[in-house]
Amino acid sequence: MKLVIKITLYFVIISSIVFLIGAVFSYNAMSREIDIEERLFLKERLQHVLGYLEQKKPNEEIILDKMVITPLDSSTAETELVFTDTLVTHATLRRIEPHLKLDVIRKVNGKAYQIMLYDLIIEEDDIEDAVIESMVKTYLMLLLVSLILSLTASYYVFRPFQFTLDAIRDFSIKQSQRPELPASSTAEFKKLNQFIDEMMKKAQRDYRSLKEFSENASHEIQTPISIAQGKLELLMESPELREDQMELISSAQNALQRLSKMSNSLSLLTKIENKEFSDFSPVNVSELLSGLLFDFKELIELKQITLTTEVESGVEVSGSATLLGILMTNLLNNAVRHNRTGGSIRVVLTSGGLDVINTGEPLQGEPQDYFMRFKKGSENPDSSGLGLSIVQQICSEHHFSIIYEATAEQHHLSVRWESRY
Repeated sequence: MKLVIKITLYFVIISSIVFLIGAVFSYNAMSREIDIEERLFLKERLQHVLGYLEQKKPNEEIILDKMVITPLDSSTAETELVFTDTLVTHATLRRIEPHLKLDVIRKVNGKAYQIMLYDLIIEEDDIEDAVIESMVKTYLMLLLVSLILSLTASYYVFRPFQFTLDAIRDFSIKQSQRPELPASSTAEFKKLNQFIDEMMKKAQRDYRSLKEFSENASHEIQTPISIAQGKLELLMESPELREDQMELISSAQNALQRLSKMSNSLSLLTKIENKEFSDFSPVNVSELLSGLLFDFKELIELKQITLTTEVESGVEVSGSATLLGILMTNLLNNAVRHNRTGGSIRVVLTSGGLDVINTGEPLQGEPQDYFMRFKKGSENPDSSGLGLSIVQQICSEHHFSIIYEATAEQHHLSVRWESRY
């Protein structure tokens, strides 16, 4: 939900509550004001009646519309004004309607008169209907104006914010230039743009530093490893070495090879995390997988593994050909390396994804834990513990989903690229 719509919604809800409370206050105020005006009106009529009695001096009872004058004994004392509600037949409407009655005794020219005056009362339901009608009309007008102003504010007031979002969307830490953020007269947008610009500077600076460090570290590590391996190879050619010394040198060479492989894997993970493989294009994964299966043929036959393949032809996926090749290579290598002699591997490729199912030793833990770096499923010295981490990182980069399921002696790795967005 957009910010302006959310603000408008909150405003409408708050306005509704305020209008309901305001309707109650308006109703009470209108009722009180109408009651005061009705009493003032009857008091004014009473003055006219007193003037009439002073002039006419009637001796008989006078009954007129909304007025009754009854002569009383001269000794009758005057009374205070008494206002009461009563029901009287309306002369025009010819039905009983609520009226306000004024009842008082006054002496005029020494004679006492009981005076009763009536005035039609505006009923509560009429006041209620008037209040509701006025409030509803005002609320609808306010709602319409609020919507119009919200749309206008969304276009004009928040336009710099939309431009800022577009600039952030187009930003890449690999570019040397930063997107130009729009100018705004709004103080909050100015602070936001300043903060975003500083963050982009820092992100680019950190990316360059990390990239240089990873490249330098990889290069500097590989150089002494190559030197050490070369010297060990020369040492291996010495005729004076004993068998135990040959074994120690061979073990050192294997350790250096694992270190070199681990360094390359960590460097690859860093490059993937730094978005250095962003050249996505349609890749024919059917051809790519068929080529890799051919490369693994000898290794699979060496371990007497039964291979079953179901490769759908013409399957294309948008991504990096390099990373997709590494993903499939790691999955196949994992299925072969952790398999048992005489085991089986089943590879299924469809337009929905890739499944690699192989036999192997039972897992010591939860399957999802093996996507963590340096988590090994066996004590195999050739395993760096980074293969599945690289697979997961590649899937994350391509927005694929990957699921690892394992039973007693069967392991199933499923990559789904139909879930990409």
